[in-house]
Amino acid sequence: MLRSLVGSEMCIRDSYNNGGFDLLYKGEDMSCSLEELPKVRCMEDEDGEFHLQNLQRVVSSSEEDALNLLFLGDTNRTIAETPMNMASSRSHCIFTIYVESCLPGSAVIRKSKLNLVDLAGSERVGRTGVKEKLLSEAVSINQALFFLEQVIVALGERSKGKRTHIPYRNSMMTSVLKDSLGGNCKTLSLIHI
Repeated sequence: MLRSLVGSEMCIRDSYNNGGFDLLYKGEDMSCSLEELPKVRCMEDEDGEFHLQNLQRVVSSSEEDALNLLFLGDTNRTIAETPMNMASSRSHCIFTIYVESCLPGSAVIRKSKLNLVDLAGSERVGRTGVKEKLLSEAVSINQALFFLEQVIVALGERSKGKRTHIPYRNSMMTSVLKDSLGGNCKTLSLIHI
């Protein structure tokens, strides 16, 4: 039986230098510099659930609205020219879609969340010879990827009974993705080289 859509909301978060930024923030020119974007804070409650402050959820009523939000978020992303890439993403981006639906005639609402994550590629700092700001960004990108790897390895070990602790709190990105990596979820990884 088909479900009726009750509502959908979206948010796009940039993880830059282990800080979070709201990419759907609209400045006067529709796109903003990183300094103008609201800084997102990650807070953990007493039940171990993570909540984001300063991250707006924007209602999307159509596919066109969703694509416009995605394009707005993309224009606010942090990119820079590096020795290896003319337009290198300097951050990891999480595009989240929240959907609520119900069966016709039912009062029970089913809530779902879909995270689409665009990870910046790991950088070989010694090979590229980057310095200063690009070096700091590369270190942050690699560190966040390392923390994500630690969480994935720990989840695999926990499934075999070899481990109980999962290091979600090592980075903001893994904290935010906690419910999508472990728990009642399905995860799919697509790799584009």
